[in-house]
Amino acid sequence: MTFRRKSFLRTAAATLGVLAVLFAARVWYLEEQGNFHAITVGEAYRSAQLDRDELAHYVRRHHIRSIINLRGDRPEKAWYREEIATARELGIRHFDFGGIRATRAPSPRQVHELLELFAMAPRPVLLHCRAGADRSGLAAALWKTMVDGAPASEARKQLSLRYGHVPVGPTTVLDAFFDHWNPAEGRAVETGIPAPAHKEI
Repeated sequence: MTFRRKSFLRTAAATLGVLAVLFAARVWYLEEQGNFHAITVGEAYRSAQLDRDELAHYVRRHHIRSIINLRGDRPEKAWYREEIATARELGIRHFDFGGIRATRAPSPRQVHELLELFAMAPRPVLLHCRAGADRSGLAAALWKTMVDGAPASEARKQLSLRYGHVPVGPTTVLDAFFDHWNPAEGRAVETGIPAPAHKEI
């Protein structure tokens, strides 16, 4: 093996090592602070799955009045039971919505159902999925577009590395969906689409 080739391989290995460390640090940071961010201050927030203490902290600090759980109704899971109990203790409304997947684009009906939840959920509202990166990112982008009236270029920032969304691999289906989604379709929610398939606790 030539010296030049050895040097290239060492450099490549070092670069990959640095990237791996940065990625691990980012994952640790997001998990440690719950990946909690404002979508619109005083109106909507986004996060990863929060434990009892984290959820209580953010609810009290930001006066959150409702939760939209993007992981769906999962009563067999301990995290779900804890979240339901905490929401009851704090006196806030809780909605389950399982119409978004990290690796599958939502249907028009599913988008409409989510927008209906946006309209009915008391504000400030907290949107969350497991990591707060992919499903929460798409939901936040839809909020910015449909509720705040923000341009797509601004809303698109909700799907970014800042929130842990990596624009490579299977989750790029969400990027492609938003990039090709027509906001005018979302406004059809006002034309009498059936009630959303969600569960409120």
